[in-house]
Amino acid sequence: MDQLRGKAAKLGEAARTKAPPAQVGPVILFTAGGVRFAVEAIQVQEIRESDQGAVTAKLKGTPPIDFALQAGLGKGILERLVVLKPGLCVLGVTGVERIAELPRAVPLPGVFQGQERQWYRGLLLFENEVVPLIRTEYWRHLPADEGRR
Repeated sequence: MDQLRGKAAKLGEAARTKAPPAQVGPVILFTAGGVRFAVEAIQVQEIRESDQGAVTAKLKGTPPIDFALQAGLGKGILERLVVLKPGLCVLGVTGVERIAELPRAVPLPGVFQGQERQWYRGLLLFENEVVPLIRTEYWRHLPADEGRR
């Protein structure tokens, strides 16, 4: 019986120490591969049309990352480019919707077991839809030969 109480106490402690939702602030909503994503607005330098030649030349030969392809959604249609600060990482996406103020990101649930734990910082609820908030640090450090066009 004491062992059972001990296990129950440990489970209760784990539930109480669960990570609280992270504060977010303004986010930019974009689509890639038919899925809506979010990136913190403070992490974005600029958004451009997909004139890839001019953008690549201006960004010192850095080709855009096909975000849909890297997120496992198949080859994407790169109509917009989201340039992350400090300007050497460009995410190719289908569209940019708008900027929205969202107060909190919920930590990723345990069902996220693979690489997506590195891709996403958390989940947002927006218009009754769960939207992954991308982890910009991961995308900035993606090797140049992975997922770039």
